[in-house]
Amino acid sequence: MLRTDEMTDDAAAAWYFDQAAEVETIPSQAFVYRDEHAATEALAAYQEVVGQCVSWQMGAGTAGYTFDVHQEVFDTAVGDESVARIQTTTMIRYPDVPASSTYWVTAKVGPSIVQLTIGRGH
Repeated sequence: MLRTDEMTDDAAAAWYFDQAAEVETIPSQAFVYRDEHAATEALAAYQEVVGQCVSWQMGAGTAGYTFDVHQEVFDTAVGDESVARIQTTTMIRYPDVPASSTYWVTAKVGPSIVQLTIGRGH
């Protein structure tokens, strides 16, 4: 959704913090489009899809690593316009294992979109 034919460039980076109380990973991506209109269309398509994804299961069932995933979209004031979401994942076979949450903030500024993901305990 964010990778379209209207892109002219992209970049990615990631940070991994293992010295804190909880390990954190923070990957980021940047997408540069031909113009602001193309970036607006890409963000709108992304927002439509993530808004429809509320709950699902994923994983390899026989190994016991099947996950139950719930996602919520929320408002945030970043850039010209933005989409933020939290995804909470639990293990179906091991319900006593604490759930983990991952946050995404995807923001458009002019012809560029930047997406940050913050995950704890990975």
